[in-house]
Amino acid sequence: MKKREKIFIFDIGGVFVKLDPASRDRAVSRQGIAGPPLRYGDVPEAIFRDFRLGRSAEPDYVEALAKVFGVPSESVYAAEHAYVAQGFEEFIGFVRKLRQDHRVVCLSNNQPIHWRYISDNLLGSGYFDREYLSQEMGLEKPDRMIFQAVSEAEGCSEKDVFFIDDIEENVLAAREIGWQHCIVHRDPAETAELLTALAAGHTLN
Repeated sequence: MKKREKIFIFDIGGVFVKLDPASRDRAVSRQGIAGPPLRYGDVPEAIFRDFRLGRSAEPDYVEALAKVFGVPSESVYAAEHAYVAQGFEEFIGFVRKLRQDHRVVCLSNNQPIHWRYISDNLLGSGYFDREYLSQEMGLEKPDRMIFQAVSEAEGCSEKDVFFIDDIEENVLAAREIGWQHCIVHRDPAETAELLTALAAGHTLN
């Protein structure tokens, strides 16, 4: 294939960024309160889903969490940032080099607070050729419609797509719509090695 005919589509959390739920919970814990502390896992999923899908505004999301945890909004922001504060630097550098010869985009179930922190502090602006984010699309993986929307926007052939995600359910959904090269990410070094071979023209089989 000619330069940049292949398109590499990456998930963000768990691939470029180490997710840290324990640090997130600690940031909203209230000292001296009787009983077990509330955790993010105790929050109704609808609050997170609506924010991921762009159905609720950032101030409303922060206010809802501050009310649940009984903490100021500053603590909510600290918790959200702590969750995505560490990046896999070697893999970030590898994909930056991959982009020199191939189109590289992201497809992420994300929300504005996380994405802003990741973009500003871990990846840098303009890291991807294009960003496909759930909060902007109103869709999220593994809904097959989000994969179809990316295919249509990119105008790419399914055989030229290389999709990398750390959640197997998302990989299976991508395969169902025809994306032929889908990788379940487990280890940055292993994924980098595999992508190097794929970029050179080898196949997954």
